[in-house]
Amino acid sequence: MWLIRKLIRVRVCQHAIASCLIILTFVLLSYVFQEDETEKNFKVNLQQQAGEAKRQQEIKMQQITKAVPIMPAYDIEAKCGNKSPCQRGQFAYHVRTGHKNKEKPYMCLDGKELMTPETMSRGLNIVRIQDPTHMQKITTQTFDLYDEDSSRLEAFLGSIGDGQLIIVVSFDDAAYQLSDAARKVFMNNFYSQHVYRLNYRGQWAFMGQKGMPLQGDIEKVNPFAPAPGVEWGDQLEIQGCIHIKEHQKRKPVVIQSGSLCDVKEECDYNSIPIHVESGEYHAGRKTLPRVCVNGELVLGNRRIGKEDPAKRGLNFVVFNPIDEVVVKIGRFDTYESPSDDREAAAFLQTVQDGHLVIGTVFDEATNQLSFETKGVLKNLGSTQIFALDYREMWVFIGQKGIDGATPYEKIGNKLPTSWGAKVDIQDCIPKQIEGTNSKVAASRKKKKFCEEYDGYPELCTEENLLLPVFPKPLDDISLQSNPAYSTPIVVIPGTDLRALERCLASLIDVPGIRPSNVMVMLEGSFAEPNDLVSLYGFRVDFIKSSANYQKTLINGIERSLTAFPGNEYIIILEEYVEVTPDFLHYFSQTLPLLDKDNTILTISAWNQNGFEHTSGDQHLLYRTEDFPGFGWVLRRKFYTGEIFNKNTGCCSVPTWRGWLLDDNMRKGRHSIVPDVSRVKRIKKDGFYEEKSFLDAYLANRKTSSGYLTEPNEVYKLVADEYDKELDRLVSRSTAMMESELSICLHGASLILQHEPDKGHVYAVYYQQDTLDDTVMLRKLATCFGLFVHNESHIRGVYKGLLRFTRDGNQYMLIGTQSPFYTTAQSQGNKVLPVIGNKSHYILRR
Repeated sequence: MWLIRKLIRVRVCQHAIASCLIILTFVLLSYVFQEDETEKNFKVNLQQQAGEAKRQQEIKMQQITKAVPIMPAYDIEAKCGNKSPCQRGQFAYHVRTGHKNKEKPYMCLDGKELMTPETMSRGLNIVRIQDPTHMQKITTQTFDLYDEDSSRLEAFLGSIGDGQLIIVVSFDDAAYQLSDAARKVFMNNFYSQHVYRLNYRGQWAFMGQKGMPLQGDIEKVNPFAPAPGVEWGDQLEIQGCIHIKEHQKRKPVVIQSGSLCDVKEECDYNSIPIHVESGEYHAGRKTLPRVCVNGELVLGNRRIGKEDPAKRGLNFVVFNPIDEVVVKIGRFDTYESPSDDREAAAFLQTVQDGHLVIGTVFDEATNQLSFETKGVLKNLGSTQIFALDYREMWVFIGQKGIDGATPYEKIGNKLPTSWGAKVDIQDCIPKQIEGTNSKVAASRKKKKFCEEYDGYPELCTEENLLLPVFPKPLDDISLQSNPAYSTPIVVIPGTDLRALERCLASLIDVPGIRPSNVMVMLEGSFAEPNDLVSLYGFRVDFIKSSANYQKTLINGIERSLTAFPGNEYIIILEEYVEVTPDFLHYFSQTLPLLDKDNTILTISAWNQNGFEHTSGDQHLLYRTEDFPGFGWVLRRKFYTGEIFNKNTGCCSVPTWRGWLLDDNMRKGRHSIVPDVSRVKRIKKDGFYEEKSFLDAYLANRKTSSGYLTEPNEVYKLVADEYDKELDRLVSRSTAMMESELSICLHGASLILQHEPDKGHVYAVYYQQDTLDDTVMLRKLATCFGLFVHNESHIRGVYKGLLRFTRDGNQYMLIGTQSPFYTTAQSQGNKVLPVIGNKSHYILRR
């Protein structure tokens, strides 16, 4: 027995298979010999050792398997002109449209050319494959949609069965008589994304499988827009490897009659059964909203798997209609939490193209719901979210990439003494929702405001009441991260609410405006101004009331520094100010100058000499020694370091009367202003102390009217560069002659013979005793129609040079004490002296 045990131990150590044989030997011997208790213990120990050896062998085999990955099998050679072979189970394809009306299209699938040039025609050339998984039952058809209508094409498309594959390519023109009905079949049954973009003589290549969206480079379109010398869209092609799935009919969803997931009819392969219902408050009891997709409850009044129940505010389910799976679920308390509102917008912005978004409300969802989030929902197809009111219910099914408005949206209007009525949508929802032309619903809040308050004629017209209030999207995607669009805008309006309404209406019309960045400083908390600001979704803060607007302005500025503690720059809008649509475009180009040049005090959107006849170049900027006001950028460091709590005498008068006129306060710093203003100053009604000044100051003003106008060559505004630019302009300018100015300087109207809109530069040189001497400058400014009022300072001057535009040309009035006169002296230009009591004036060299 001792010898047998020894042999067995040796074998166990050698291999697991040998262990099994020894175990068998031991069992046989156990029948031969009568074992005592010691032998029995030995057998148990032997079995344990054999099992451990077997387990170690299995671990080694697993490690070997992991170390050698299984590589997919590929075809032997590339087909259809592809660079690489396709994986087994995939088919190579290459589809190319025709070129003009000369070169015919090309279609290849699995190495076979499907149609020859001789069999193709103008219009659409279509290959139909009835058994795509085996590439059998292949037929072809051509449709000349220039000469014939789409009736034959519509009948052909209607005959194609579920799961069948089509390959479509255009030649010459395929859109002239391509009907809307045929386009809808391509879109709804074969999942074309671009068929509606195909225009006359455009190009289109497409592969589609009925009822089963394909993946990959399967569609391209060149819509074609006619241009001189261009008669057809450019040729294009799609190419690659594609996996064709075998079509499977949708399994019917078995649902108990009357349950949440019940739908009115059996849904086909191209739609999803969805039932979404809002929350409800009835008889003192609140009911949470629920969402059912494909016969399965995915969001409800209880925890479902790992998903929590719905909650107060907005609740969303994102569903992938291709794979028929729930992608993600989000719940956002937009009643109480501004951060939840921002998270809701971010959640919706990350939805992938083609995914369905199912939305519902519980309790209250509008209190902190921002225009930004509403705007994202609008892009998903919502038209009624802008009309949703306090405690109203809402359900919605939209889609990322939808063209137009979704037909699946409802609002439960608020009941007289309670929450809104419960609403639901229960239907077969197409996997690709076809948008409608429905307009965004008008704001009922606006109508209610106009019924309650008088004195808003522009806001409360019948036409305007039908229009929604929502911010315009940014019209230049490259500016998304530009700091101008995240810089706070503070409105300090005074007491005229009609003027405030005009200001707010102009702000909401600025492309890219973010209402959460706009704060209106109100003097005390009163219902009417609060309700007015809430119409536009802007923020509100309160300051101490004052009968003197100048004190109101200072209070608002100081409160804004507290309200936005992390911002170095804040845009200030004063009372009676409207902005132009390109307001933020202007600051998007100019705001970075503040970081580059410490000699810039502020950037203003107002040109004090910006009259109809003395401005006009929307791309031109100036440096000036003024502080223009109205719409300008506040530098935190400058205000807190040099103005706040300091007896400087800076700001005791309105900005338009002149801040920081003393150079001891300016310290050689300047303001940036546009040639064409980006703000308008509304004229105040009635009689008041400054009426005569403002009537002259605000008459015949020119403001920008374009959305895409912005300054050019902004780098030239940096201090040293600006002086170099002025020297360059002076050196190439044309000096004006005595005969051109003499009549005007003696009281008659100025008549210029300069050819308009040529971009010429003209200079006038006048006599000065000191740099501050403006005696002759006042006469010249009056002559050209610049702003001159009694003893008020001359506006727009920079180091003795006053610059403006007139009829598309630039003009510069340059004093003899200006550093820029040195450049003129070297050219021997003539100088206008100070005019005294003489009946004529003398020209000096």
